[in-house]
This record gives sequence, structure tokens and C-alpha cells, in this order.
Amino acid sequence: MKILILIFSICFSTCFSINSHAIDVGDQAPDFELKTLKGDTFKLASYRGRKPVYLVFWATWCPICRREIPNLKTIYQELGQDIEMLAINVAMDEALSDVMTYRESHQIPYPLAFDEGSVISRMYGVIGTPWQVMIDINGVVRFRSNKTPENLSQHIQRLSTLNRKN
Repeated sequence: MKILILIFSICFSTCFSINSHAIDVGDQAPDFELKTLKGDTFKLASYRGRKPVYLVFWATWCPICRREIPNLKTIYQELGQDIEMLAINVAMDEALSDVMTYRESHQIPYPLAFDEGSVISRMYGVIGTPWQVMIDINGVVRFRSNKTPENLSQHIQRLSTLNRKN
């Protein structure tokens, strides 16, 4: 089973590597709109000037993503008022029903979305899961990595005021 997951991860990375530099730190984050699993509309541009955004790209078959859930729950619980968070399922060989079942079985409180056709994942140059992107209040990408940013709470204030335009 571990070999199968490794092979799938390599294939997944290869599929997305074409756009691995679609965006980089310092670039303006591409706008997008997605429905969350609860039916709410998430539009990135609506947070510009209001709140930083934390995007987490993930998959149900990703063991690292599963291990990150407690950390993401804590981030959402402690920092949810200061930063908008959206976990985007990359929709790679997954059905929406599987994602909904996963959300329930892991009691995920933070907003989830399903990236039908992996459009947003490609746009953001996702090269594996988990993949995380931090966007400041001006819509500029300030972090992109496969690891959760350390000391996120210390960076919230900076992300909220960095070059703020009134």
C-alpha cells in the first residue's frame, strides 16, 4: 500500500509539475471562485483589503494531509478570526462524495472546497499534497510550500498590514 501511495504521489507531482512555477512568492495571487462543501461561495478577491488568506491544497489519499488535520484544526480555531482559511481538495482521482465522507469522519470544522478538474490546483502550481499558500491582505503570495508555516500566529499581523492600501 505504501508503494502504491508513493507511486501515486510521484504521478500526481508529475501531472502538476508543468505549472510548478505558475505563481511564486511576491506574485499577485490569481483570483478564483469556488463553492465550499457547505454551499458557500469563496471568492478570493472579496478578501483583498480585508483579511489575509491561507489556502491548503490536500487529498483524501494523502497520509501527510491526514496528519496535518489536528494542526489545521488548531490554526482554524485560534486564528480563524484573523485569517481566512480554505482547504481545497485537488480532486485527483477522487469523488466529491468521498471528500464529504472524509470531512465527516475527521470532523473537519474549517471550510473545504472541491477543485473539480484541478483547475485551481494547476493555477496555483500545486506540486504535491499538502501544498499551502499564504496570501497577504493585498492579494500578494507571501508563502508557498508543502509544509505548514511555522509560527503562523506571529505572521498574521504582518500579513494583515503589509503594504496596506487604503
